[in-house]
This record gives sequence, structure tokens and C-alpha cells, in this order.
Amino acid sequence: MSRLVQKALDLLDVSLDPSTNAPAGVLVAPSATTLATVVSKPTPRAVNNAADTAYWLADTPKQGVAAFNKDPQGYKVWRNVKDYGAKGDGVTDDSDAINRAIADQDRCGPWVCDSSTDSPAVVYFPSGTYVIGKAIVMYYMTQLHGNANDLPILKAAPTLQALALIDASPYSNENGEAGWISTNLFMRQIRNFVIDLTPISPEKAAQGIHWPASQATSIQNVKIRMAQSANSQQTGSGGYLVDLDITGGLYGMNIGNQQFTMRGIKISKAQIGISQIWNWGWLYQGLHISDCKTAFSMINGLTNDQLVGSAVIVDSDITNCDTFVDMAWTPNAKPIGAGQLILENIELTNVGTAVKGSNTTVLPGGTTTITAWGQGNKYTPNGPEKFQGPLTPAKRPSELLNGNKYWAVVKPQYERLPLSTFISARTAGAKGDGRTDDTTAIQNAVNRAVSENKIVFFDHGVYKITKTIYLPPGARLVGEIYSVIMASGNTWGDVNNPVPVIQIGKPGERGSIEWSDMVVATQGPTPGAKIIEYNLDTTRGSGIWDVHTRIGGAKGTNLQVAQCPIYTTKPECMSAHTNVHVTKTGNGAYFENNWFWTADHDLDDWNSTRVSIYTGRGMLVEASNVMLWASGVEHHALYQYQFANAKNIFAGFIQTETPYYMPNPDAKSQPYPISSALNDPNYATACPAGSICDAYGLRILNSQSVHVYGAGLYSFFRDYDVSCSSPDAPNGNRYCQDRILSIEGSSTSDVIIYTLNEVGALQMVTIDGQDKAKWSDNLSVYPNAIGLFTYKV
Repeated sequence: MSRLVQKALDLLDVSLDPSTNAPAGVLVAPSATTLATVVSKPTPRAVNNAADTAYWLADTPKQGVAAFNKDPQGYKVWRNVKDYGAKGDGVTDDSDAINRAIADQDRCGPWVCDSSTDSPAVVYFPSGTYVIGKAIVMYYMTQLHGNANDLPILKAAPTLQALALIDASPYSNENGEAGWISTNLFMRQIRNFVIDLTPISPEKAAQGIHWPASQATSIQNVKIRMAQSANSQQTGSGGYLVDLDITGGLYGMNIGNQQFTMRGIKISKAQIGISQIWNWGWLYQGLHISDCKTAFSMINGLTNDQLVGSAVIVDSDITNCDTFVDMAWTPNAKPIGAGQLILENIELTNVGTAVKGSNTTVLPGGTTTITAWGQGNKYTPNGPEKFQGPLTPAKRPSELLNGNKYWAVVKPQYERLPLSTFISARTAGAKGDGRTDDTTAIQNAVNRAVSENKIVFFDHGVYKITKTIYLPPGARLVGEIYSVIMASGNTWGDVNNPVPVIQIGKPGERGSIEWSDMVVATQGPTPGAKIIEYNLDTTRGSGIWDVHTRIGGAKGTNLQVAQCPIYTTKPECMSAHTNVHVTKTGNGAYFENNWFWTADHDLDDWNSTRVSIYTGRGMLVEASNVMLWASGVEHHALYQYQFANAKNIFAGFIQTETPYYMPNPDAKSQPYPISSALNDPNYATACPAGSICDAYGLRILNSQSVHVYGAGLYSFFRDYDVSCSSPDAPNGNRYCQDRILSIEGSSTSDVIIYTLNEVGALQMVTIDGQDKAKWSDNLSVYPNAIGLFTYKV
């Protein structure tokens, strides 16, 4: 996203606490590509032992290599905070030592560095209690990682004065400038901590985490403890959240962002469980909120000027709260597409009011189940029509369910497994230096791990390969702070003969796969690369978590500013045939928190300069029973998502961006040949004469039981010019492309979408070539939004 769009969004970036005029603890990331997801599971107890409980990751040899750093051999990827002077004794202020561990060796810090891929760091906290008197400031591509078997405690000093105990993007004291542009806050993780704010007086505003996070970010297994007081000003907050448990505070979470997916959040004994300050669209699944006055607030101060675009809450339970949802929507509220809400499968126990609006009861509470209820604008498929009241719930396929809730799998940390369970890729002979061909060493390590029921640990590095890596059933891989597999060479040189970089299973094979915390990249030109091909008929419990693709735009890719400046159409800048392909046999595939990205800018350039890099297809799904939690697909020439002849698809919240260079070239003249075998859209016939023919954000072709729980389909640019999507666009006509969502195959397609959010598309929905919804009928807080869309459901 451009700095112009960013500046407009930053107006929403901070909410002020009325008692202190200090920023409240907000989860803010005005980024069009922010993702978050939470899964609830039993977590290790948090104790404070003098000796560190054994944890395999802490015990591995420290062999991570920053391949393209200026000093790859001397650079330290792994940093134990105790090596920098932290005590963890519950008495010493350890904040300076922790910040030294984060900043050491000229890393990418706030206000001086937009982004960097060559200086990653795992900052490890052994068990103990670390007193924090100053904010812990995260740097780019940093992971704060505590012992998963004995959670370290980050205990606020009573004198702590900061926006948050952990701050992923501090604000300058001089001019209030954020440390990073929020749309460029990638590659960060926080795992396995207890954050204790109770030493701070409850009347003083305090926050656990300030997390303006974008792509490839996560928070996992974090507990936040705050004062349980009616006058508490404390806030938990958080980002991509797994096993989040928050107690006390004025707000459990006080949050504003473009879009997130959050699952399995437990909040108790706060005044307001979740305060949704503003958003474009949001999906909550598996909320467990108890003993709060209000569980979920989107009230906007009871004004008609809506700041919350839309929210979907499903598969959740609310207990012992005065009010479940407090909101301010009315049929006449402005903007006309804002304030939309969908509730589905919500169990209420001893809840006074289910939905309250403008101090009136809209939906009574009690001890009951909300099967489905909503408000906003709907198309079924014609519209728009205002609605508020009960809905017919989605017909959930049993193959996507665990009981009566959507299936979810927690990303494994393998915390109970001994070190002997792991095979280091580097110890097995791979160099990971970005130059050596590691194909054979990696394949041998994977084959050995499967045969011995072990896990391949990719010590941080860039592992160059020249042939396909095959992951057979039973393969388990885990990376260290986004270890990279980078495809290079003639194997991927033919645009008409795509070859997988990573092949998961072969057609006819059945079994499991576990893969997490890695990046797959290309060293261009690789016009025939299919980055991930998923063929495995998958057993439950499998998953691909925090695995991302990064095509160009980073050191070592040969696809940076020097090689691929904007307005170039050189063959050397054709980077991939297809990003991800879930083939007809890839039934049961499970993806969570994935960013499948063709670079629009150079992450290692001082000015984040734009580049023109070409990838044919985004994510193609042809299988059945596929789960997509919190995924984003960006900047592909033909489409971002395509569900073709698929069945039983769950997608929530999905997000796309059209290539910034379009329509120069547009989708009709982009350099990748159309393939009928892959059911590519034929834009020569799909685009009306004189229209702006850009790539689809989502195309659904002859597919059944497609359930989209939140979508953000964005077209911000026309030929690198952002003015087409700006609220100040000429004549108010926010028009970057004609069509962005196409549903085709009227005899078979079966689709339901809860909260469809779009930017820059003239027509919001097209069915078999017929336009059904105009942007101007559904203008929301920044995007356009439809609360409920159904077609043959």
C-alpha cells in the first residue's frame, strides 16, 4: 500500500484514553493485509523455577546463518537475553538488557529502517520473572520466544510508563511518528509468555502489547494479567493470537485495524471484553468471554458516524455478562455500508442482553443459543436490502466441522518432544548460505525424518534448491524465524511447463503433513515455478501454519529494484507460474496464517522502492474439504484466489490486492499464457469493451458449499497511482478496476459470504457476467461492504 493511503489510515491509528490523554492499548495496523488467528488448546502451566525446564529449541546447536547479511558468519541469529545481562530474578529491571539483545549488531530498528530480510533474530527468554521498567521495543524480523514448557513472566515495574510493555512500533516523542509504516510491519512473532501488569496502579493506563502487525506475524501462547477493578485503565491487546488468555482490565482487548481473524480468545473479568474501535472487517471464532460488563463493544460513542465497518462472530460462548454486543447501527446510520454484524452459533449463559443498540434492547439475552443473527446490507443475490434480525445459518458441511464448530488445528511447538526427535537441516549437510545447492541434502533429511518419525528443523538460513523438494506423507518441517527455501535454475524456466518447488504428496497418497514457520522464495527468472503444489489426501490434524511465499523483492532473489524497476516487462521479471495449487487430490488441506506474496516493493531497499514482478496465478483450489484460516494472496496477474470445481471450502478472513502495475499491462495482456486445463479466466471475453480489466481478487467457478467468513478484496492502484481508490478521487468515483469478484457456473455454484469488503472495484459482485452490486450502494468506513451475500444457499 502507498504512503498516501497509509497517511489517511493513520488518522485512525490511536485512540486516546480520556483520563490520561495517553494512547490506549490498541491493536492497530492500518494495513490492507493484516492477518490474525487464535486457536484454543490446553497450555503449559506458567511457573517460576530457577532452573529452565528442558525445551528442545533452547537445546539445539545454534547454527542459524543470516545468508545475505554483511557478516553472515559473525551475525547472531539466536540471542539468549541472559547473555546480554538479563537476570530473570523478579527483582532486577531487565528491560535494558532485553532491548540490547534485540538491537545488537545493527539491526532494523524504528525510524531508521523500513524493512530488512538480512538481520533476523530469535530473542530467547529462559524461565524466570523479568521486571520491565521500560518498553520492550521489537525490531524488524524479530521473534520474542519464551520457554514453552515453563512460561517466563514479563512483570511490569510499578513505574513503567509506556504505550505498552511490548511495543512493536513505538511513537516518537518529538513528532508522534510511528517507528514503522504500519503497512510494512512484517515478520514478527511473540511466543510463550505471561505478561503481568498488576504491579501498575489500576487507575493508570497500561497495555500489555501494542501490535500494529501486518503480514507474517503472530502471537502465540500468551497470558495477560491485569488489575480486576472497576476503575482499571489497563488493556491486554494483541495480534495473531494463539492461546491468548486475558484477565482483568478496563479492556481485555482494545483494537482497531483493517482486517483480522481471531480464534480461541479467552477473556474474563474485564469491564469490556473486546472494544472494537474501528475496522474494515473482522472475523472472531471461538471467543470465550466471561464475567464482563460488556463482552463486545462496537458502540462508537453512540454516534451515527460509524467507525466499525463489519464484524463476524461465530462458534463462541459468552457467560455471566450484562451485555454481549453493544452497538450503534441503525438503518439510517452513516456510512451506509458500516456497522454490519453477523452472529452465528453463539452460546449465551446468564447474559442480560444479547444485542444492545442506542441504549435499547435489540435482541434479548438469557441462557440460549443464537443460531444466526445479523444486521446491515444484504444481497440474496439481488439487493441491496437493509436487514436486522434472525438469519438462516450457513449449511455447514460435516467434513469441515469438529462437533458443531468449524475445524481448527493449533500450530505445534513440539514442546513436549525431546531434542533427539529433531534432525537439523544444517547438521544433515545443507548449508543454507543462499549460494550452495542444498537440494540433495534437504531431500535426504526429509526422507530420513519420515522413515524415523522425526522432524526436520531448518536452522535459519536461505536454502537454495535446483529441483523439486518432495514432502511425502508423514513429513514434518519447522523453521527458525522464517527459514527460506529458494528455488533457482532451469528446472523452472519454461512458462508452459510448470514444476513444483515444494510438492506435498503425490496424487493417490494419503496421510499427514506438518509444516510451520518458513518462507518459500524464488531466485528469478523462474517463470515455470509452481511454488507449492498440494496433492495429499490429508488426514485431520495436519496443517501448514505460518508458511509464506515471497516472490522477489528481497536480497538474493535477483528480483529487486536493479533488475525489475516499475514499468518493466522484461522476461527476467517473470517469477512464478502459480503461487499455490491445491490439486483435485488435495482433499482436506489445512492452511493457517499464510501470506502468498508477489513483491510490489523491495524489502531490502532503503526507500522500499516499487518493483514490477510478474506471477501468473495466486492460489488455485480444486479440492474438497479445504480450510483457509487467515490467508492473504497478493499481486498475481490472472487472479488471487480461484476455487474451481471445488467443494466444501471454508475461507475466513481472506484478503487480496490487485497488482499495482495494472492495467499496464492489464489482465488481458499480462505475460502468462491462458491455460484451459487450469480453468484460467479468459479476460478477452470476460471484460466489457472499454472496461478496466484487472485481475480478479476471487473467482468461484462451478464450486459447491463455498463459505467465506470475511473477505477483503482490494484494488488500491491504477498504474501505480493510488488516487483511484482515495476518498478524494475525482467526482467521488473510487474506480481502479471494473470487476473483482466473479461467480461462474450458475447451475452448480453455491456460495455464502459474511461481510464482503472491497476497495477500488466499480462492481462488487458479478455472477455469470451479470453485475449484481455497485460500490456506491455499500460505502463503508473506507472500503465498500456487504454484510450478507448468498447465492443458491
